[in-house]
Amino acid sequence: MKRCLVAFAIAASLFAPVAHADDALEAKVRAYVPVVSLAKVCDIRINDATLGDHRAVLEAVKSDPNADKLAFRVHYETQTAYIKARDGGKRVAFCKDFIAANSQYAKARVTAVVEDHMSHVSTNVQKAIAYNVCGANTSAKLSKADWKPYALTKKMLEIEHKLAKENAETNGWNVTEETTAVTEQFCAAVKTR
Repeated sequence: MKRCLVAFAIAASLFAPVAHADDALEAKVRAYVPVVSLAKVCDIRINDATLGDHRAVLEAVKSDPNADKLAFRVHYETQTAYIKARDGGKRVAFCKDFIAANSQYAKARVTAVVEDHMSHVSTNVQKAIAYNVCGANTSAKLSKADWKPYALTKKMLEIEHKLAKENAETNGWNVTEETTAVTEQFCAAVKTR
C-alpha cells in the first residue's frame, strides 16, 4: 500500500500546478515543447530559430525543477491529444490545425520542401504546376529548358504521395486522407510562390 501511495505522490507532483516557474521560461516551454513533441508524427519541419530556442529552453529547464515538470506535462498532454485524435481517425485534421496554430515555429515538411524547390524554378514552371496539379485558372507555356524542372517537380509530388501511402499503410491510417493532405500541402506551397 505504501508503494502505491508513493507512486501516486510522485505522479501527483508531476502534474501539480507550476507555482514558481519563471514566467518567460514557462511561456517558452508552452510554445516550443508541443511543436518539437509533434514534429515527427505530424511531419513538421521546424525552423532553425525555433530549434535554437528549444535547445536553450531545454538547458534552462534543467536548472528549474518547476519548469522541468511543466515541460514533461506539456509534452505528455500534447502526445495524449495527438493519440486521441489519431485513434479517433482525425490525425490529418489534428496535424493541420496544429501546424496552422503554430505556423510561426513550423510548417508541414512537404510545404517547406516544395517552397524551397519552387524558389529555384522559373515562373512558367510554377504556373504550369499550379495549373496542372493544383487547379489554378491560368496555364503557362513551358520552354524547352522548363520541361526538366517541371518533370522533376511532378516527380517530387509522386514520391511524397508514395511515402504518404506507405506511412498510412504501415501505421493503419487512412491512405486517401494522407495523400490528399500531401497534395494540399504541395499546392499551398505552390500558391505562395
